[in-house]
Amino acid sequence: MCVQSKDTTRFLRGKTVLITGAAQGIGLALTRHLNAAGANLVLVDIAKSALGEVTEEMRSQGGHVLAKHMDVANRDCVMDLAEEVEAHFPSVDVLVNNAAIGPERNNPAYLREKPKFWTTPDELWLSMLRINVFGPQLLSRVFVSQMFERGWGRIVNVTTSLDTMYRQGIGAYGPCKAALEAASRIMYQDLEGTGVTVNVLVPGGPVKTQMVPMDCGLNPSDLIQPEQMSSPLLWLCNNASDGYSGMRIVAREWDESLPLQRRLEQASAPIAWPQLGAQSRFPEGK
Repeated sequence: MCVQSKDTTRFLRGKTVLITGAAQGIGLALTRHLNAAGANLVLVDIAKSALGEVTEEMRSQGGHVLAKHMDVANRDCVMDLAEEVEAHFPSVDVLVNNAAIGPERNNPAYLREKPKFWTTPDELWLSMLRINVFGPQLLSRVFVSQMFERGWGRIVNVTTSLDTMYRQGIGAYGPCKAALEAASRIMYQDLEGTGVTVNVLVPGGPVKTQMVPMDCGLNPSDLIQPEQMSSPLLWLCNNASDGYSGMRIVAREWDESLPLQRRLEQASAPIAWPQLGAQSRFPEGK
């Protein structure tokens, strides 16, 4: 599949984007659009065969690609990746934490049968916690120093909608994405004023990927297409989004026909819903 960039100048030329879960679903759609926009690509996925296929596809289109088959929550693998990136590209400019273990791993009919929390195997719960939460923390910690040094960088974490976080039958997936949402706000606050921005990107509903099997009972034509995530991500990767940080963008609401300010008003809100107001009381000055 060949995706033509809307911008014929390939506006991400010279920027390096590291994306996890790059060979499947949302990650694959993002990879194709990033390649079309001219970005150098560091592609990470646990699916070795699929990763090989997308790497070959991107290179056949002239892409500059470094591929790494690895577990994103394995510290040794991440440190090895950092060394390989240094040997191939000047640095990582954009980190997209997209890799995740989905609720279909617990039950492919989870939206219909709504498996209970006590039926989720402990091993699966802990695996989701490692990949969906600790993986983004580890990668962000390792690669943010390069962004610091240049005074420019992007961290984009893919979470999910608030109501999905507590949807019955989702099991560990919802709580883990809620944890990543909270971690994203902490990252944003820690990085404020450094030139490195942190934002969250969500689809805004079920997406046509392997995470929503036919057993769930949804009509594929009613699902969000993975490609809908691409336009807001490309904007976040661009210099045009300098200073835009601490926000979550809902791809379903991103309307390219609107002027940018109206588009942002329609599609975005602060990470982790601080607009709900303080829920705790701390001593003054803390």
